[in-house]
Amino acid sequence: MIGAHIELVLIVTGIITAIAVLQLIAPASVLRMIFGEAPDELGLAVARHWGLLIFLIGGLLVYAAFHPSVRGPATVVAVIEKAALGLGVFGTSLRTHPAAAAIAAGDSLIALIYVLYLAGF
Repeated sequence: MIGAHIELVLIVTGIITAIAVLQLIAPASVLRMIFGEAPDELGLAVARHWGLLIFLIGGLLVYAAFHPSVRGPATVVAVIEKAALGLGVFGTSLRTHPAAAAIAAGDSLIALIYVLYLAGF
């Protein structure tokens, strides 16, 4: 069932994922919104890099919607990234931040959808 709609799923979830470009552009504002505070300069540099990498994964997912040969590898990479975020938030005290928990829950749901797709559902 998911396989029949995977193009649309990849486009929508890829665009949602690519919103992380905001963290590349304005890391202090984004992190303040999510966690209530901004890190030091080193943390901001890492956050910018993280925003870029997540943006690129979103772009890869959109690309995969139009190129079936990369769908498997692209969704595997996205599952790993999204599951890691879910575990990183829900497995730590970060889960007490509502915005972080919401983002982690959304990413975990997307990861589940991709796993179901990869399993043939």
